[in-house]
Amino acid sequence: MPTTHSPLEDLRVLDLTDARGDLCGRLLGDLGADVLRIEAPVGAGSRTLPPFGPDGTSLHFAYRNTNKRSAVLDITTPAGRAELLDLVSRADVLVESFRPGALADLGLGPDVLLERNPDLVMASLTYFGQTGPDRDLVATDDVVVGLSGWLALSGVPEKPPLLPPGSLASDTLGVLGAYAVTLGLLQVLRGGGGQHLDVSALEALAQMNTWGLPNSSHTLARGSLPQMVRSGDSPMYPTIACADGHVRQVVMAPGQWRALWEWMGSPDAFADEYWESFFNRLSNLDVLNQLFEEHWSGLPMLEGCREAQSRGIVATPMLSPADILTDGHFAARGSFRRSEVAPGIEAPVMAGLWEVDGERVGYRFRAPAIGEHEADFNGRRFMESADRVRPLDGVQASDPTHAPGLPLRGLRVADFGHGGVGVECGRMLAEYGADVVKVESHAYPDFIRIFLGSEMTPSFASSSRTKRCLGLDLKHEGAGEVLEHLVGWADVIIENNSIGTMADLGLGWEALHAMNPRLVMVSSQLMGSRGPLADWIGYGPTIQTVGGLSWLWAFDDGDGPPGSNAIHPDHLAGRICALGALAAMIGRERGCPGAHVEVAQVEALMGTLGDLFLGESLTPGSARPEGNDSPTGAPWGVFRCAGEETWCVLCVRNDEDWENLRGAMGSPGWMEDSALETTAGRLLARDRVNAGVSSWTAGKTPREVQDICQAAGVPAGRLMHPVDQLEDPHLEQRGFLVGMDQPGLGRVVLEGACITGSGMAAPVIRPAPFIGEHTRRFCVEDLGMHPDRVEELISAGAMEAVDEPAT
Repeated sequence: MPTTHSPLEDLRVLDLTDARGDLCGRLLGDLGADVLRIEAPVGAGSRTLPPFGPDGTSLHFAYRNTNKRSAVLDITTPAGRAELLDLVSRADVLVESFRPGALADLGLGPDVLLERNPDLVMASLTYFGQTGPDRDLVATDDVVVGLSGWLALSGVPEKPPLLPPGSLASDTLGVLGAYAVTLGLLQVLRGGGGQHLDVSALEALAQMNTWGLPNSSHTLARGSLPQMVRSGDSPMYPTIACADGHVRQVVMAPGQWRALWEWMGSPDAFADEYWESFFNRLSNLDVLNQLFEEHWSGLPMLEGCREAQSRGIVATPMLSPADILTDGHFAARGSFRRSEVAPGIEAPVMAGLWEVDGERVGYRFRAPAIGEHEADFNGRRFMESADRVRPLDGVQASDPTHAPGLPLRGLRVADFGHGGVGVECGRMLAEYGADVVKVESHAYPDFIRIFLGSEMTPSFASSSRTKRCLGLDLKHEGAGEVLEHLVGWADVIIENNSIGTMADLGLGWEALHAMNPRLVMVSSQLMGSRGPLADWIGYGPTIQTVGGLSWLWAFDDGDGPPGSNAIHPDHLAGRICALGALAAMIGRERGCPGAHVEVAQVEALMGTLGDLFLGESLTPGSARPEGNDSPTGAPWGVFRCAGEETWCVLCVRNDEDWENLRGAMGSPGWMEDSALETTAGRLLARDRVNAGVSSWTAGKTPREVQDICQAAGVPAGRLMHPVDQLEDPHLEQRGFLVGMDQPGLGRVVLEGACITGSGMAAPVIRPAPFIGEHTRRFCVEDLGMHPDRVEELISAGAMEAVDEPAT
C-alpha cells in the first residue's frame, strides 16, 4: 500500500528511455514505482557513456538507473513487439526517448498503445518535441544547451562560450518527464483517461534560462538591446578570491549592506545612506569590488563564509566534488549513502532529492545488469489499487461531449514563495490548472517583483503568471484569522523562506497539519532544514559554489570559473518541488494523509552531478573542469563561426559521426590521417582535431554549419541568444513563444509550456498579479469571509487590496 514516503507504490512503469531522460524513471522509482527498463539485446546505449568506474562500468548509467529492473526485448522483431504490447496492457506508464515517429514506424505508436491500454500514461521525452521543423535534428545534450539560450552568456569574451558540466539537458528532461507523468496520473485518477505526453528538452531548458525570453523581449520593446555578449558572473553575484580559495558574495538588501559595511570596519567613505541602494552600488562596482577583494584577501574561505552568514551576509564557499564528499554538513544530512550502485560497485550515491515527513526518499536498490530480471510485473496494479477519486470537473471521460481539461483543475495552492524556487514551483502548478494564490504584501514583497524599482518585472511576470494575489501582512496581528481560513482552503502550501520563518508565523508543519490533516506542504531551503549549515541564506548562484557546479564549470587551464549570469538551480529546484507536491497529492488521493515535502536546493543541484560524485569517490581527482571538451569524443565543443561573436556547437560521438563529418567538410587532407579513424585516436589528438574543425567553421555562419552537419547526420547547432529565440520558427510553431500584455510592463513574450498532452487542454498563461489584486474577492468568495470583516482587516492594515469592495 502507498505511504507518504512511497506515494507511487504499485505504479508499473515501462522505461524505454536511452541516453536522454533516463533520470525520469529513476525519480519515479525513488517515489516507489516499479520501473522495468526495457533494453535491446546489446544493452542500453547509456551503458557506454562516461564517466566510468575502475572496471569500465558506466557511472552515468548506474546513477540514473538505480531503483529500476532490466529486461531484454528486441522490439524490432514481431515476437518482441508482441511481448511489449502484452506488458503495455498491464502497465500504468510508459516513458520513451526514441526519435519522433520511430515507435510508430514499428507499429507501436501512441494510438496503438492507448488502444491496447486506454488508461496508459505515455510520455515521449525528446530533445525538440514531437512536432515542429526541428523535431528531427540530431543532437547531444551540449547541442541542445547551445540552442536553448543558456550558452550565450556563459563565460567571458576572452574565451569561447562555456558549456555547463554534466548532462544538463538530459537530466532536466528527466525531471520534467517525471512531472509530466504525475500530471497524467492525476488526470487518470480523476476520470480523464490516459494520453500521450510530449516533453521537449529544448523548451524545458529555455524555461529555465534565468527568464531570458521575457527580459529580452521587454528590453527590445523599450527600444534597447539586451546584453548579447557574455561577461562572466552577474554583477549581483560576484566571485571573490580569498586567502585559500574563492567565495561568492551577494549583497542585495539594505540590511545586508549595513552588516557588510560594519564587518569591513565601517569605512567612512561608504557611511552615507546612498550606498544602501542596490542600484547605487551596482553603478559603482569598480570601486566596491576592489573594496570587497581587499576585505576577503586575508580571510580563509570556510571561516570567512561562516562569519559572513552569522552576520546575515550571503557568502558561500567554492567547493570541489572532493570537498563535498567529505563535508560535515552533507554528512550530517545523509546527502550521500554508501551503497551498491551497480553489480559489484559500492560508493557514495546521492541519497535522494526529497525528504518527506523528515525521512529521505530516494535510493532503494542498485542499477541492474542487462536482462537481470523477467519482463513482467508482480503484485497489484496501481490503477487497480487506486480509487478514482472524482471525475474531472464532474464530467465522465466517457462523455463524448467532454473537451480535454487541465489535470490540476480544482487544486488549491497557497504560494508563500519568493525569489526563484517557490514561485517557480507555483508557476508549474498554475500552468496546468491549479488555482495558485500568491501571499504577499508591500511590507514584505517578493524581491524579484521590485528589484528594478517598480512593482512588476519581466522575471516576476514569468514566474507568477496565472496566479492570483492575496495582499496579507503575515506579521500583522490580524493576519492569523485570514491564515486560518487560508490553511483550511488549501490543498498545497509552498514556501522557501529562511529556516524557522514559517514556524515563527505559526505556520510550521506541525501547526498546519493539525489545522488541515490533508494538506501537502512543500518547503525548500538553501542547504536544507537540518545540518550544521541549515541556517545559511543565499540565492541560486550561491548554490552553484557550495554545490560543486562552479568549480566544475571552468576551462581546464587553471584560471578558475569564468562565470555565468545563470541563477541555476532555482528553476530546477522549483520543478523538483512541483514534482514532489504532485507525488504527495497522488498519495493523498490514494488514502495517505497530507505530507511535508522538503527539497534542499543545494541537493537539487548536486543531484544532476551524481555520476561525477561517484567517479570522484572511486577515482579521486577524476571530477575536474573539462571546459568544452568531452570524454565521449572529439571533435567536440564550441567553435567560432564567420562574423563577430558567432558560434556553433558541434559534437562527434563516434566513428560514424567522424566519417560523416569528414564527407561534409570535403575530406580535407588532415582528416585522412589513419590515427584519427578511432575515437581513442581523436581524443589523443583533440587539440589538432578541434583546430582543424575550427578553421572550417570560421568560414561559415552558425546556421550554415548546423545545416551542413545535420544533412550529414552529425550533431551540431547554432548558439542562440534569447533574442534569436524570439524569432525561431520551431519555437513559434510549437506555441512556445507566448506574447502577452502584462500590466505594469506592456507587451512581453513569456516562455510557454514544455509539456503538452493529447488528453489535456493547452496550459493556462495569464498576466501576473499586483499585490492585493484579488484580496477582496478571494477572501469573500473562496475563503467565505464576511465582506464587512474583510474591510475591517484592510482598514487595520492586516490586508491590502486593489480590487473593488465585495457587494
